[in-house]
Amino acid sequence: MSMKYRKLTEYLANLDRTEWMASFEQIEEILGFALPDSARQYQAWWSNQMRSQSLGWQSAGWKATALDLKAECVTFVYVGGEDDTEEDLALRPLTIREAKEGLAATFGIDPDQVEITIRA
Repeated sequence: MSMKYRKLTEYLANLDRTEWMASFEQIEEILGFALPDSARQYQAWWSNQMRSQSLGWQSAGWKATALDLKAECVTFVYVGGEDDTEEDLALRPLTIREAKEGLAATFGIDPDQVEITIRA
């Protein structure tokens, strides 16, 4: 896990509830730094795809479930902890659109600017 989002992991691991609706401002206060522009622009940034930021909540057993970019808030739901089996943690395959959105969020570009070529 990236050390960058460790404070969020620790915060969520210590929450005594199963759902948390957080403003981006609250998350920034916990982290001690501003979220990247892509967090405010792209839904994919908040996807549960085991990237450095999502590991911040997923490694504590949480999942981002609802996002409102205009209101700058996200809802996290506790889905389980370290007792989960490997099967429970298996990721479903990404669609091409999801892959494009994830790459676009990573590089701070529009998803329509991403081209994916599959060679068999």
